[in-house]
Amino acid sequence: MQEYRARPRERAEELLEGYLLEHRLKPGDRLPPERELSQLWGLSRSTLRTAIAHMEQDGLLYSREGSGNYIAAPKYNRDLRGLLSMSQAAAAQGLRVETRLLDIKRMECGKDLARRFGRMLGAPVYKVARLRCVDAAPLMLETAFIPAELAEGLEYKELERRSLFSVLEEDYGLVPEQGDEKVGITYATAGEAELMGVAEESPLFWIVSQTYDRQAGLIEYCRAVARPDRMRLTTVLERQGEEEDIHET
Repeated sequence: MQEYRARPRERAEELLEGYLLEHRLKPGDRLPPERELSQLWGLSRSTLRTAIAHMEQDGLLYSREGSGNYIAAPKYNRDLRGLLSMSQAAAAQGLRVETRLLDIKRMECGKDLARRFGRMLGAPVYKVARLRCVDAAPLMLETAFIPAELAEGLEYKELERRSLFSVLEEDYGLVPEQGDEKVGITYATAGEAELMGVAEESPLFWIVSQTYDRQAGLIEYCRAVARPDRMRLTTVLERQGEEEDIHET
């Protein structure tokens, strides 16, 4: 069997990751100059730069022109299995969420929202637009829709200091029991780019979710865009139909 050998770029990444661990570098710390690291490991500058660029894409490093390469802050981990609010999930990861309320208004639902919520065309819904930041860095732009009959007076709630889930549960008795979520890729509009600190047309996660209460049905429909350099999506894979497979054999 032919022995597997890591590609030069992969080996360079392994060396860099080992260096971060060995020297216990923290977010914001600066890496040694590329020339010094190249000589230390006997790598070409081009191989090292390719590895650094790949780690920048993964959100592990970032560069400052004329200054060097730095350790990036850890990504926010979004677990696709759970129904935790963003504030709860971030706190469990040692991160701090800040919310900026961009807009909240009562509006009439169009055909799509009426169909989703099972309401009459024109029924009132709340539209809530928020910018979510993690450790003071813009991460996600969310636009949520909630039937007004389920959350009368929502516009008077402290939606910058409290999570929307906690407001719905504690103030209106709407308990998020179940949900579904779809993830895709989109590209930043001019308005999104300005709010999120990215270039226009930059790739973003496109996340569409629906959250249900056992009694009230669909209580929230949400569309969001998020920075992939600051968010990691995770889930757990489980084998399905194992018992059927065993019986068939």
